[in-house]
Amino acid sequence: MSSYESAAKIRDRVQSGMGLNVLARLQERAQFVRFGNRCAATSLGAGFVYIVAKGVVGIESAAHPDIRAVTALLYPGDVLIPELQALPDLELTSQHSAVFWKLTMTALAEEAAKDPQLWQAVFLRPLAQHARSQLHIATMSGLNSEERIAAFLIEIGVRIGMQAGGSISVELPLTRYGIADYLSLNADTVSRILSSLVSEGIVKRRGRFQILIRDWRALTAKCPLSEAIILLHGAG
Repeated sequence: MSSYESAAKIRDRVQSGMGLNVLARLQERAQFVRFGNRCAATSLGAGFVYIVAKGVVGIESAAHPDIRAVTALLYPGDVLIPELQALPDLELTSQHSAVFWKLTMTALAEEAAKDPQLWQAVFLRPLAQHARSQLHIATMSGLNSEERIAAFLIEIGVRIGMQAGGSISVELPLTRYGIADYLSLNADTVSRILSSLVSEGIVKRRGRFQILIRDWRALTAKCPLSEAIILLHGAG
């Protein structure tokens, strides 16, 4: 199995049974909501469930009045219940506009009661998202700068990477500053490490927001937590 095939099969699994296909029946009762680059979580209203239908969305929180940071990323199929968010003053951020399905709690419960697989996909998804958050904390506390960048590229490669010959093409879901916030680094460090990965032939830049992962095995070898990242993100 080639390095691309292993990443591609994981991505296909995420986008199939445990992804939006299982949730498709909810479209009939959902309102489609398109968000721009920034949206306050308080504006979403209470009593609703939001499911990411398209795009990658960052959850940004204020750990300090003068410091905001991206603490989590939501991918298609992920569930957001605004009133259950623990941190105050949350904002949703996206490099490009994102689409959510918006449902009332009642509508979601009624549809989930009809389909055990749908129930599992919706109500167990927040647990998977919590596990990913715990892994992200471990990444921040235990890895050095280069390992964190590798971890981020592995995460988005599994989640949103697309075949490009024998490589994996990924559109960066965050700006350089957003990536720095997400990884608790500064923007100059992000640029320096990405340039180093380019020099090593592991990745190639294709425009401002496009990355081509040319050597998946070499990239995963740079991150001690690569297997755990692939396991959690590859499970949906």
